Amino acid sequence: MKNRAKEKNKKIDTKDKNILNLDNEIIIGIKSLPKVQKNTKQSQEKKKKNNPNKTENSKKKKANNRTKQGVIQENRKRKAKKKIQNDDVELRLGIEDEIYKETSKKKQVKKKPKLTPKQQEIARKKRKIIFRLIKWTSLVVLLIGGGIYFLLSSFFNIHNIVVTGNEKITPEMIISLSGIELEKNTFKVSKSEVEQAIKTNAYIDSVKIKRKLPETIEIQITERKPVYMLTLGNAYVYMNTQGYLLEISLEKLKAPIITGILTPEEQIQEGNRLCPEDLQKLSSVIQIMDSANNNEIGELITKINISDKQNYILELKSEKKNVHLGDTSNLSTKMLYIKKVLQNEKKKEGDIFVNTDLSTKGAIFREKV
Repeated sequence: MKNRAKEKNKKIDTKDKNILNLDNEIIIGIKSLPKVQKNTKQSQEKKKKNNPNKTENSKKKKANNRTKQGVIQENRKRKAKKKIQNDDVELRLGIEDEIYKETSKKKQVKKKPKLTPKQQEIARKKRKIIFRLIKWTSLVVLLIGGGIYFLLSSFFNIHNIVVTGNEKITPEMIISLSGIELEKNTFKVSKSEVEQAIKTNAYIDSVKIKRKLPETIEIQITERKPVYMLTLGNAYVYMNTQGYLLEISLEKLKAPIITGILTPEEQIQEGNRLCPEDLQKLSSVIQIMDSANNNEIGELITKINISDKQNYILELKSEKKNVHLGDTSNLSTKMLYIKKVLQNEKKKEGDIFVNTDLSTKGAIFREKV
């Protein structure tokens, strides 16, 4: 028994010693760690000195490992980006699917309630009306389109141009002014444009264009007629009763010459008109000429001076007399007095005055000495 107790005590002592030794070793190891690192560094430096080839190989291996790691990291990054993109696409597709579902739900027509027989009949009638409207409108459109196509076809091309009502201006001149061409579709000719083009001639008073289908156009003309004349240097300006200046020519017409006008010479051109004051006096001249023609004196009048509207002067060249008419009052009685003087004083040169009081003095003739 004692031996067993001793053995036990020995075992316990050895265990304690071992524990103490382990503690000491741990403590010693902890204290000696930096020394070991120093020794390892020194040993590594020694090894590098001893075998430099191994160090270079290790560097190359490290560099290769680094490049491999970089490639692996790049591949990982690319895969991560692709995953992110795929996730974004999936999210977008999911959102779009949800939006599409929502819109499709909104668009889904609710189930209509069943219509009554009366409502069905009304709907049927509405459909019939709509169908008829579509049918008739389509027919009208087709007819209009076909009509336009037919009207613009060569069947309605112009082959003849007829000019009527012209006296002074030749038909060829009127056609050239109109700009109408043969073999042109008659419906492509603008009437208003043709009328305006022809009216550029001073002799043209009015124009009417008529289409005589299928191939003829008629141009109806009314001309202005020269009734009076103005003098412009050695030339004569033809004028109508409306004061339009029609033509400047060296040829003298059998018409009275109007003198004493206020219209400036710059405005005396073909197509122009007299100034307003001269137009007012021209209306008085027309009255005088009408009264003279009624008393068979109009052909004797060669000139009319309108400078003074209170005293118009008439020149009777063939009778060698000048008539001081005064204003346009009592024209019929004045013309009778003039007619008597002309009968009594034939072949005598002088002046006839009827611008006085006719009730007391009547007409006065003063022979030229």
